[in-house]
Amino acid sequence: MDASTFDLLPIIVCEVAPVRDEAGEIIDFEWTGANSLMQKSILPEGGSVLGMRIFEFDPAYRDSEMVRNVRKVLNTGETVAFTTSQGRAVKMLSKVMRTVVIPNGDSVICCSHEVTDLARERDEAISQAELLKLACDTATHCIAIANGDGTLIYVNDAMLTLSGYEAGDLIGQSAAILMEEDAFKELVTRFTGPGTGYSNKTDAKLKTKSGELIRISVAMNAARLPGEDTTVFITHIEDVRETRRKAHELREALHRAEQATRMKSEFLANMSHEIRTPLNGVLGMAQALAHEDLTASQTEQVSIILDSGRALMVLLNDILDLSKIEAGKLEISPVESDIRHKLSSLFKLHMSIAEEKGIDLRLHVDPNVPSRLAFDPVRVRQCIGNLVSNAIKFTEEGEVMIVVTCSPAESGKATVTVHVTDTGCGIAENKIEHIFASFSQEDGSTTRRFGGTGLGLAITRQLAQMMGGDVTAVSEPGRGSIFTLTFSADVADSASTPAENNTVQLASHRPRSGLGGCRVLVVDDNHINLRVARSFLNSYDLKITEASNGAEALEHLNDGAFDIVLMDVHMPGLDGIEALKRLRMSANPNRFVPVIALTADSMEGDRERYLNMGFDGYVSKPIDERGLISAMGQVLSLGKPAELHSVAV
Repeated sequence: MDASTFDLLPIIVCEVAPVRDEAGEIIDFEWTGANSLMQKSILPEGGSVLGMRIFEFDPAYRDSEMVRNVRKVLNTGETVAFTTSQGRAVKMLSKVMRTVVIPNGDSVICCSHEVTDLARERDEAISQAELLKLACDTATHCIAIANGDGTLIYVNDAMLTLSGYEAGDLIGQSAAILMEEDAFKELVTRFTGPGTGYSNKTDAKLKTKSGELIRISVAMNAARLPGEDTTVFITHIEDVRETRRKAHELREALHRAEQATRMKSEFLANMSHEIRTPLNGVLGMAQALAHEDLTASQTEQVSIILDSGRALMVLLNDILDLSKIEAGKLEISPVESDIRHKLSSLFKLHMSIAEEKGIDLRLHVDPNVPSRLAFDPVRVRQCIGNLVSNAIKFTEEGEVMIVVTCSPAESGKATVTVHVTDTGCGIAENKIEHIFASFSQEDGSTTRRFGGTGLGLAITRQLAQMMGGDVTAVSEPGRGSIFTLTFSADVADSASTPAENNTVQLASHRPRSGLGGCRVLVVDDNHINLRVARSFLNSYDLKITEASNGAEALEHLNDGAFDIVLMDVHMPGLDGIEALKRLRMSANPNRFVPVIALTADSMEGDRERYLNMGFDGYVSKPIDERGLISAMGQVLSLGKPAELHSVAV
């Protein structure tokens, strides 16, 4: 060949002739012609390949695809085209060559050009296509692609599994095969507009090969293929049967939980009501007896009745408090109050119990404790009272010391710390956290020896945490314990804070009521409750009238004037709520007489509920004599709603 003829071509051209042995067998090949590009590709540093034998130049050529195709052309006389990767063995690095071998008598002409970039792009396209197909086929949701007329051109494995079809059953078929006809038309109509569209998920039904209709969620993209005026629809389908089932189960579980919570609340409310009603008779009569002339033995017996009734009340209140805390319905209600007075009152309350056991009870309030703080006096009193009661209970001899300090106020907030130290039996270190769990004490022997339910400390810790503090303990068996309560309080502005009524309600004598001569109507269907109320009121020079239901009460109010009404809420026939409503709406001159609700309902929200109904005051059972007289005095003298929860006295 005339190589110069091919020097201007941007391709490699060479002539290869076979080298034969004496038997005529090809043992090598010789380059008999080559253009300049061929020379440079084989000998980049210069020189000529003409006359060079190929196998001697590079033995790797012996088994190369190039040589195999040259042999084929020499044997058949046909032109062969092929693509091959050339590596170092042929002096070319990672190049992809497209070669044509042309017969030329007893030699061949080889024409090659590099297609490395094209091959790479092709391989990348194939790789991306395979990767996308793998992603679609392994997706957990169904994917189907249809062309503009709705003919399916691709479905993934999830779609085949859900529909029950084979790929050959669907490809080339209308997508309508997978849905009811009307539903399919409605769905496609949304996305046949120009440009690219996307649907939010919508519910539909997939029709399987067996004819079953499956509830699905469908979203569809309408897109144009790049460089083409062709629209395809890419549909994403999700089987929502399991999701719907789980959502239904969740709703059912939520409904059952709410129902259980309601039933629990109703049970607690009923339990509280049913216990408080007879307990009102027990404690009421015992309090009345305590004011009579009794022998020493009778006084002791009455004291036992009162102590037992109070213990039952503490248990009942603890259970209700724990229930409210667990339900998230117990709220902390800070008010400005004299904390020093509250501490003094609490100290006096426990002093007599400590004296009975021969224990020295002492209280020290650090001078840096402000007189007035904004805190929840009921819950703080409950927390400190629980700690002090426990300390006295578990101390046989020695002392119980209450020390109260206060950290400097930052941004108007202070942290109050109460240490209750005793010289009692102590607690093993590995049992300390255990005693703060509900219904837990140190061990069974503690319950048998000292009694109790194990609720007090659990409630105390949870209340303390709700007030921004905590309760901790350190103890050593045989030496005693130190319980530390902390809670957060706002420092009140004493200059603008009105003086608080510091009367101690829990004094041992009867309060001076200032109610002498008042006309009182007591309404209750329980004759024991009527007797308890009368026993309390008889000592205050009051004019008492009794009624056993709402209808009788209205009759008495029509017949005469009264200064105050003590009304039971739950009564057969006409109850207290309806009686109050009829009274306020009547033309009776007594229609605006103050009415205090006497009720065994003492759950969270009961007070607000009854005051919103129009009652002027609220006293929960069992009724405490001093509390009842105080509430009556408040309503009559201050003209504002009175509240008194039953307390152990």
